[in-house]
Amino acid sequence: MTATTTRELVGIDERRLLRRLDDLAQRGALPRGGIYRPLYSPAWSSAMDLVTAWMKEAGLLTRRDAVGNVWGRIEGSRGGRVIATGSHIDTVRGGGALDGALGVVAGIEAVSSLWQRFGRSTRILECVAICEEEGSRFDTNFWGARAIADRLEPGEADRVRDADGVTLAEAMRAVELDPTTAASAVRRDLDSFIELHVEQGPVLEDHGPRLGVVTTIAGTAHLEVTVRGQPDHAGAMAMDRRRDAFLGAAAMALAIADAAVRMGHPAVATVGTMAVEPSQVNVVPGLARFTVDTRHPDPARRSELITQIGDASKRIASERGLSLEIRTLRDRPPVTLSPRVTDVLRRAALAAGVEPREMTSGAGHDAQVLTAAANTAMLFVPSIGGRSHCPEEATAAEDVVLGTRVLATALRDLAYQA
Repeated sequence: MTATTTRELVGIDERRLLRRLDDLAQRGALPRGGIYRPLYSPAWSSAMDLVTAWMKEAGLLTRRDAVGNVWGRIEGSRGGRVIATGSHIDTVRGGGALDGALGVVAGIEAVSSLWQRFGRSTRILECVAICEEEGSRFDTNFWGARAIADRLEPGEADRVRDADGVTLAEAMRAVELDPTTAASAVRRDLDSFIELHVEQGPVLEDHGPRLGVVTTIAGTAHLEVTVRGQPDHAGAMAMDRRRDAFLGAAAMALAIADAAVRMGHPAVATVGTMAVEPSQVNVVPGLARFTVDTRHPDPARRSELITQIGDASKRIASERGLSLEIRTLRDRPPVTLSPRVTDVLRRAALAAGVEPREMTSGAGHDAQVLTAAANTAMLFVPSIGGRSHCPEEATAAEDVVLGTRVLATALRDLAYQA
């Protein structure tokens, strides 16, 4: 890296950045490793209090919106539409310390550093800790980003319940949020949103370079497959006469994975949950229900994969004398991110001496939902071993710092215009 490119990058407080990531990882830390910060839980509230304190410490104007997203703001001298950055604060159960958290902590560090070094921006600049993305407590993926983008469903907060039967509305009231005002979280003044995130896959580590700019986020379909057979005594019913719903579901799961393998990268299909009834050790399962997560960045290929999954499952059900029902739980199309803002990120990476890789994200992100409200872009840093959604999730400290400096540089180029 030359002296010229170093001077073009925005400096940050590296020790503060890394220390804050460690501090945030203590909120929701599990005794056996990993983190769990479900939406509106005590661990979530503790994490939100912490990031709010960091924003206030930096002198940012801080507020919590109607669903619990926390925003830190620098008022621009010329006003106009907002330049924003951030990510989500919640985690999956047993998740790692960087998924979402990196974008939150780096966003605060980037905006704070710009404020400290350059003072008031020309355009309004904000960082945000988005309240929920993972859907790990409620089946509400992207609750925070959907609120910002005006994508909440009527009555959703009263309808959706967690595993203990608590409604989303009740959970909101428990943290002093009013579900009847959720619509006021909508933002119609955003110009650009940049999300820094760990890749959650192995491409950057295996092939380089140290940075990636995301051009497309793959479309996602979630399916629920219900297989019905016949419950029987596990000791008395002969094997060749059984209509075992679980064995049928297991064969379908293997066929579903095979379909994605045959289609080739970047097609993926995952059976993530499986339940059987009556779920007794001495009873042949009469019912099996499982979910499928299937993704592809090309809409036509994704539709083809879903068709192949359905055809394979129907064939197996017919061969085994089982009945089958396939229901679509969620269907989000692929999203193309903003070429203009992506180019700003690319130039900032070049200032660091890195020609970034153009990438498709197989994982979903807040940025894909926020395309409905802003021009969005994403910057990836490598994940060690390609690991994520697990306690082993990690990124080298130098890559965390590099990504944050590139983020800050891109925000400077967007918000400190002449």
